[in-house]
Amino acid sequence: MDTFDELDFDILRELTVGSGDYLRSDRVSLEAMARAVGVHRSTVADRMARWSRLGFLGDWTIDVDPGALGLVGAHVHFVSKAQPRRRALQLAALVEGVAGVLAFDQSWVGVIFMADSADALTRTERLIARMLEAEQSSRIVDTALDYPESLPVRLSPVDAKLLTVLLHDSRQTPTAVAKKAHVTVRTVERRLGRLRKVGVYFVRPIFHFAQVPGVSFGFLCFEYSKGAREVTLRQILRIVTNQVGRQVEAPTRGQLVIHGSARELDDAVQAVASIPGVRDVFLRTLVGEVEAPGFAAWLSERIDRQSNAASGRHH
Repeated sequence: MDTFDELDFDILRELTVGSGDYLRSDRVSLEAMARAVGVHRSTVADRMARWSRLGFLGDWTIDVDPGALGLVGAHVHFVSKAQPRRRALQLAALVEGVAGVLAFDQSWVGVIFMADSADALTRTERLIARMLEAEQSSRIVDTALDYPESLPVRLSPVDAKLLTVLLHDSRQTPTAVAKKAHVTVRTVERRLGRLRKVGVYFVRPIFHFAQVPGVSFGFLCFEYSKGAREVTLRQILRIVTNQVGRQVEAPTRGQLVIHGSARELDDAVQAVASIPGVRDVFLRTLVGEVEAPGFAAWLSERIDRQSNAASGRHH
């Protein structure tokens, strides 16, 4: 079997979302996933091993809240006219602060990036637009607007070291992290527990969605009024059953990662668009991805800088 079946999607959904409203805040055990989908632990392990062989499951890292570091972030979609397209995407992935580049159908390109300020974010967006020869673009996520309550968190030098260690490999045990950070295991558990609790980061696997033969993945985006968010979002999550990822904490905007045939993807779009109060519903079908090789080093430097600034204020 060289593609995915329903069990694969059940495991994937449990790994990334579970029963929560967003993505999991930390790694989930094989036993917990096995119980949730009704199979043996070894079955889950075998499926995930096959995902790695297919190139679908890559390394494990952490996503850090830009606001916790005093940064801003965006996920912008561009209509790219640049040729050759792959070369333009690779160049965009080299821009400072870029975390990833997604190639969609119909010449759309999604770029996820961070910057030190709103002005710097805009400058980065303009630079990427020139690289992609894009005259049309739209911000799907703007952290300053979509997450206004996300505020900087004081990080100590030890906090910064722990986050940097996890950024490069979040699969490591507390013992391994403690050894690299030159602290005790108890310190690792206590400090990372605090950082998770205040939402500084969450652990996630890196997926290469375009690597699965015979399966299409798409980003389903939508907007709704702030006052109707809770009721509307509950309806969306109930009717879109083919989701494997969510970004739905923003007051007025959300997006789901969904899978299926072209017909099934379109059915999901139509279903969400039919919900009263939902607007600007659209789908981008994923056709390729480019990782940003310099992002981990860029973000590590910002984490260190933020911790040094916090230490300076403290002294």
